[in-house]
Amino acid sequence: MSLNNPALRLQPADGDGIAILWIDCPGKKVNTLSVDLMPEFEAVYNAIAANAAIKGLVIASAKDTGFIAGADLDDLGQVSSAADAEKLSKGAQEGMNRLAALQIPTVAAIHGEALGGGLELALACKARVASEHRKTKLALPEVMLGLLPGAGGTVRLPKLVGLANALDMMLTGRNIRASKALKMGLVDRTVPPLQLLDAAKALARDLAHGRVEPKKKPPVKDEVQHFLLEGNPLGKMVVLREARKKVIKQTKGMYPAPLRILDVVDKGTYDAEAKGFGELLMTPQSAGLRHLFAAITALKKDDGPGTDSTRARPVQRVGMLGAGLMGAGIATVLADNGVEVRLKDRDHTAIAKALDYARTVYGKAKKKRVYGQAGVDERLARISGGVDWAGFGRAEVLIEAVFEDLALKQKLLAEFEALSRVDGIFATNTSAIPIAEIAAQARHPERVIGMHFFSPVEKMPLVEIIVTDQTAPEVTATTVAVARKMGKHVIVVKDCAGFYTTRALVPYMSEAIFMALDGYSLLDIDEAATRVGFPVGPITLSDEVGIDVGVKVLKTIRQYYGERMQLPPDVSGKLLEEGRYGRKNNKGFYKYKNGKSELDNDGRKIIDDTVYKHLPGGKGSKHADFAEMGDRLVLGLVNEAALCLQEGILRDAYAGDLGAVMGIGFPPFEGGPFRYVDRFGARAIVDRLRALESKYGKRFTPCALLVDLAAKGGKFYG
Repeated sequence: MSLNNPALRLQPADGDGIAILWIDCPGKKVNTLSVDLMPEFEAVYNAIAANAAIKGLVIASAKDTGFIAGADLDDLGQVSSAADAEKLSKGAQEGMNRLAALQIPTVAAIHGEALGGGLELALACKARVASEHRKTKLALPEVMLGLLPGAGGTVRLPKLVGLANALDMMLTGRNIRASKALKMGLVDRTVPPLQLLDAAKALARDLAHGRVEPKKKPPVKDEVQHFLLEGNPLGKMVVLREARKKVIKQTKGMYPAPLRILDVVDKGTYDAEAKGFGELLMTPQSAGLRHLFAAITALKKDDGPGTDSTRARPVQRVGMLGAGLMGAGIATVLADNGVEVRLKDRDHTAIAKALDYARTVYGKAKKKRVYGQAGVDERLARISGGVDWAGFGRAEVLIEAVFEDLALKQKLLAEFEALSRVDGIFATNTSAIPIAEIAAQARHPERVIGMHFFSPVEKMPLVEIIVTDQTAPEVTATTVAVARKMGKHVIVVKDCAGFYTTRALVPYMSEAIFMALDGYSLLDIDEAATRVGFPVGPITLSDEVGIDVGVKVLKTIRQYYGERMQLPPDVSGKLLEEGRYGRKNNKGFYKYKNGKSELDNDGRKIIDDTVYKHLPGGKGSKHADFAEMGDRLVLGLVNEAALCLQEGILRDAYAGDLGAVMGIGFPPFEGGPFRYVDRFGARAIVDRLRALESKYGKRFTPCALLVDLAAKGGKFYG
């Protein structure tokens, strides 16, 4: 049959009566479900129902990139009311119900990503077969957009995999790999990728002829547990109640989507799902999270200035200077993604610790069944190390992650340039030192670039690439490609002291010091930050990053911006004299034991009260005004971000929003500092800054860009 929309192609039934519906959205790298496709699906289902020759149907993607990546978010952006959003959800539900109502076996053949609406389509099929490929992932990630599944997923998933498994998927958005999907009953079979289509057709054929063996019953113990927790109203109530407690503890009630998911699952109806979807779509939290997703999508196409006609060099070997936590983390992620890494440090003990670090990370992946022992061994074999430069001459890229010491970095750069035989790129992982200064004595400054990682590298999703006026476009494109190969989101910014993320973070961290000096409780300072949506407060962050690291960064920032930023008095020297470096040595602002926080009876972290002797204001002598404290922490950061855009350090607002959320913990539901300004209006932001300026000084003076935007009533995003 022929269809008007080329995204759907129905392949006629074979000799066994099995037809294939191919999905292939034209002009897109991945398949998405759009409103325009709904009538086309309906036409296909009608044609199938009317064709007696079709005894079974396989639904498959014609794209190698994946099955279906979810709904088309452009459709959601056109919705202006909760009622319209509810109607959109009901339309999607009707489409899935039409598929589920077909009187023939339907089998989804899943390779690559089956996300959101894509998985909901697969759930509407009678059965599912998944490829045993690393790229095959099944998920309902709507919660990460401030939404809930709106095409029947909240109803169908619990029935298929049980309430606990379904809640875990919907509340976290986590990816489920094929092996786990099989174990939990999300898919019926897994096969090697080349066998996927044949296996799906065979399953459809077997279902059509009643030849499918019944699923094995779970062990008696599991059946009893299922009945006690999920198989009766009281058990269901217990599961939902415990899930709600966990959600509130993790989100502090700031994200409405997880709580609404629990309400909808409790009701278990399509009407509740559609209504919940409609109301969530109109929340500012969903708008912020969807904006963040748009930023991610837009920046995937940005390889940096001057790179439009430049191709990245292939990179197979990377040298890694420094085998501490940062260097070990970078090496671990590189090797995990197929790159050979050669480590260099001052002694073999450091190299051994780095290898242990990699072994631990890979061991966790093995435990989660991402790969087996062979996968662990393969990755470890890609990492080697020593105390000299042996093996570094062939490295296409060298990443330097040593101490924040300009002379040391320049020395290592000179040594690398002397031995490199492949025009190697020198990528420095500095937090604040200008890249141009590191490259000042380089023979080839065009090959020097900043590559700012965040710790822990295997968990933090961002890499900030910093280019100087001399950095070659090919070097930029290659470094960006390496970061993306590591699975990271990338922003490319212009060189200056602190670049973007460190500059934006400093006002947030320094304002916390001002508050501590004024006499606010350190616990209250952290709470002020988490109340406005930061994942952790500045005091906790200082301990996590390392007080000594913060001191070095602040020294550089003070050198370049001290007068303008009006930084607080330096109390760090006394802290370091006491050996107070943070969690890594069990001595920071908080108390630690063996690297773990000590907690009070209420589960709260305990401040090391001896630190107050260095704070003139004393031990929490000032009553917490959380509203003003939150403004002081947020608005200084927002103002500095806007100044970075004004100065051209940022090339667009998207990079500023993504960098702030992914790199330094700006509240994700706000979508980033620039979206934050647009949400409240530039005039309101300037007025709030002026109020703080009159009370606390010029560090809150709004930058010219914000003032101009306020005067014109403009926005960063149209």
